[in-house]
Amino acid sequence: MRIAIDARMLKAGTMHGIARYVHELISCLRTAGGKHRFFIFVNEDSPLESMVLPSNMELITARTRWISLSEQIELPNLLRRLRADLFHSPSFVAPFYSPCKTIMTIHDLNHMVLPQFYTPFHKVYYSFFVKRCIRRSEAILTVSRFSRDEIVRTLKVPAEKVAVTYNGISPNYRRVTDPETLRYVRDIYELPERFVFCLTNNKPHKNVHQLVRAYSYSGLKLPLVLACPFDSGILSVAEQYGKKHLVFFSKFINEEHLPAVYSLTDLFVYPSTYEGFGLPPLEAMACGAPVVVARSSSLPEVVGDLAIFANPFDYQDMARALRAGIEDTAARARMQENGLAHAMQFSWEQMARQTLAIYEACGRGSHAGVVDNASGLEPVGGVADAHWN
Repeated sequence: MRIAIDARMLKAGTMHGIARYVHELISCLRTAGGKHRFFIFVNEDSPLESMVLPSNMELITARTRWISLSEQIELPNLLRRLRADLFHSPSFVAPFYSPCKTIMTIHDLNHMVLPQFYTPFHKVYYSFFVKRCIRRSEAILTVSRFSRDEIVRTLKVPAEKVAVTYNGISPNYRRVTDPETLRYVRDIYELPERFVFCLTNNKPHKNVHQLVRAYSYSGLKLPLVLACPFDSGILSVAEQYGKKHLVFFSKFINEEHLPAVYSLTDLFVYPSTYEGFGLPPLEAMACGAPVVVARSSSLPEVVGDLAIFANPFDYQDMARALRAGIEDTAARARMQENGLAHAMQFSWEQMARQTLAIYEACGRGSHAGVVDNASGLEPVGGVADAHWN
């Protein structure tokens, strides 16, 4: 098959979320997809330009940026010129008129469930193009059962058309014990001796203001380190409780240093109210960090029973969870002992193999035999086959 994959969202310094998914998919397909021909759509200066690609993979430089009206003209033209059999949009962007079969990966429905956080352009784009592209696709991939149910319910897509292929954990996310490495990372990011850590962004659904309110109310003496853009409004919340001196914004943390930061922290907290998957809690668990997460969306599905849960809309309950994460020694020991084994069940290689199987099934015009649950985790009900008619 001649398979095109859109990787234009990959830019230097943006290796999170959808970009991470695409990077790992392409990296794994280098060895798993040898009998197919792949065309990878990129913009100039893509990080993929430094990746060693096999002879059956080719980077195609597109002029249009990711999420733009002009891509609706360029993408079909590229697919036609390349004589593509299948186009994989690993996001909610796909050509309305495609000259070949299309599949899409819809990570979540954030843009539809929380439209108040998006621009008028994005609202129109999602409403007009995205919904129609989803319905016209041969198959929809998503990263959790939570997101699958959201897609089926919100977009009225037949359940048999949607397959779950979980995200994975990179092998470098393991507990760091080397004293020199830990000292180096602590020094360059000016981290306290002990601290609570949150890696996120400032989007409203990430719930950082509520976290700071809960932390301030909790009475914890350990500093709270936020790896997100500076926000004076967040500090003003802490100031109301006299805790401003305990809340710190870290400089941008390079991904290569994240395992060490996770290994240094006393507690990782992820208060988001809406996630299609949520990689940071799983990465923190792999590095031996006790974890507090919101009991919301996909997070209980992903972390299983190896986290302390909190109501993300109740700062007092979140404060309780933070105190438990520091003071409950039995819970901390259980999370630290079992976190790595749980996280290792999520594999990028397995995600890529399942995605390739869906490519091939769509190419045959049959969807039979595609595995619905990529990880086979007991907390989400074990392995189930999705037989597509």
